[in-house]
Amino acid sequence: MTSEPVAIITGACSGIGEAFTLYLVGKGWRVAMFDIKPNPDLIKKLGDAVIFHHVDVSEYESQARCFQKTWDKYGRLDLVCTNAGILDQSIPPKPNLKCTDINVKGVYYGTQLAIHFMRKNKVPGGTIVATASAASLYPHRGFPEYSGSKAAVWQFVRASAQILQMVGEAFTISRSIATPLMPAAMAAAAGSGSITLMSTVVNALNRIITDESLSGAALECSIDKVLLTPDPEPLNGETSTRACFVWDPIFHQIHHEPSGLPDAADPVQTKASSTAEKGSGVFAKL
Repeated sequence: MTSEPVAIITGACSGIGEAFTLYLVGKGWRVAMFDIKPNPDLIKKLGDAVIFHHVDVSEYESQARCFQKTWDKYGRLDLVCTNAGILDQSIPPKPNLKCTDINVKGVYYGTQLAIHFMRKNKVPGGTIVATASAASLYPHRGFPEYSGSKAAVWQFVRASAQILQMVGEAFTISRSIATPLMPAAMAAAAGSGSITLMSTVVNALNRIITDESLSGAALECSIDKVLLTPDPEPLNGETSTRACFVWDPIFHQIHHEPSGLPDAADPVQTKASSTAEKGSGVFAKL
């Protein structure tokens, strides 16, 4: 087992993933670079500090195979950045949902595998970082499927963080960030004053790694600022909150273990509450 911390980064050969890889290697990390397309010059430049695996993140088996190879090589896993993503493709006769497959399934698959291997660490645990987008907060009218897929990433992390206690943070990229994913003409039209600096994104990653209080949080990167995105307030107070309460018997049926959440509804107390206040759905703490 290596003594250096180990990270897996999807979409590691370009854009944000490349920036993350360079930053972590510079800090003494070992990085497993997962990507559909290799970057030979980058891989050669970083040498023994990295390994490259050809991965299609929309395919669970592809990710699982390379997670296992990474574990077999290093014997530990400290950080996973589920970063890979694409924009909508041109409109076909039948909807092409590759954008959703990569942006959503890729994150779900990577998170599931990260949890499995991080629980095998000498000290169980780690950090999972999901790259979202400005479109996860502010709808992008030009790319509706992309907007929906990135919104799904944000909500997935927020819903998972308290349960898993290992899912780290989703952070969103506000306005625009110049990566190979963005056409050159689009980047030029946005203007240099609207382009988020790659160094800002790397600063966000550093905050995520070093500040455990950010678990489940969303960090918005805007030009040179890293902003903590507040959770939306329930518009109708307790009534809105109860719409998404956790009832432990259902949680156990789905996940085969109790939630452990302090505000999960206890079935016995919930029944008593509903007798006294029919239809109120009052929370009963475990």
